[in-house]
Amino acid sequence: MSHGIGVTAALRGLPDAVVVLFALVTQLGDVWFYLVTLAVAYGFAGTLPRVGDRVTRERIGFVIAVALGVIALTTGLKELFAHPRPPGAETARELAWLPELLVPVWESVATGDGFALPSGHATGSAAVYGAAALGLRIGRRRARYAVAAGIVALVALSRVVIGVHYFGDVVAGLVVGGAYLALVWRLAAGERVKRAFSLALVVALVGFATHFNFETAAALGGALGGRLTWTVVGGRLAGPETRREGTVATLLGLVGGGTFFAAAVAIETPVAGFLGNALAVAAILAAPLIARRLASR
Repeated sequence: MSHGIGVTAALRGLPDAVVVLFALVTQLGDVWFYLVTLAVAYGFAGTLPRVGDRVTRERIGFVIAVALGVIALTTGLKELFAHPRPPGAETARELAWLPELLVPVWESVATGDGFALPSGHATGSAAVYGAAALGLRIGRRRARYAVAAGIVALVALSRVVIGVHYFGDVVAGLVVGGAYLALVWRLAAGERVKRAFSLALVVALVGFATHFNFETAAALGGALGGRLTWTVVGGRLAGPETRREGTVATLLGLVGGGTFFAAAVAIETPVAGFLGNALAVAAILAAPLIARRLASR
């Protein structure tokens, strides 16, 4: 069955430059990009006087909880529908001018594997950037909404342009991501962070119970790690911090989280996915307290 409505096929004749541009744009919706961005923002939050309480760790924690929940939801739905990607999605367009050294990078960013429905990039972008626009009160509200909507639209379009999704995949992703964000916002309102983590855990448990594999185990590990860690650190994040502490917290979160996540991907078993993601999320969320403890010595 195809739900591409001819859009994917019609875009195959686009110039190389356009495809390369959208292959770069699509990284804005990749899990690695917004989790790294959130980890950096979480580490430095509280150390930037000009931002104040408009971007606190509690607010960023809410966005992280939304991200973990929508990752679990997308993983479960992909396994449920088991819909294939367009033909050729696993093969990158050949670029004669591209240096041989960069070919593996190009193949990584311009291809897709696994099931297609819903588009994980579209689903994640709608939920994560939407949550950021709602919860992080930087600038005017309309401007935040416009920027978020623009990024989400570009990411969704990029998945079709580079040929890794049908049009229907990204539309479904936008609907699912928006619906999940609406549900979390209604239940947690951007302030009840523990409740947002709890919802992510429930979604991950359902996915894990119905489909046991590396992806669902990793999603469950991330959600459980987030829920348990936030229970410990959530009420202990307030207080003045220096820019140095923020830098240390960010480095601890990135190095610790990145190491555990990389180990999980390298081993790629359900147990490794569960433990690796649980520890990765825990490392990010606990990093500010560890940095504070180190600074007090």
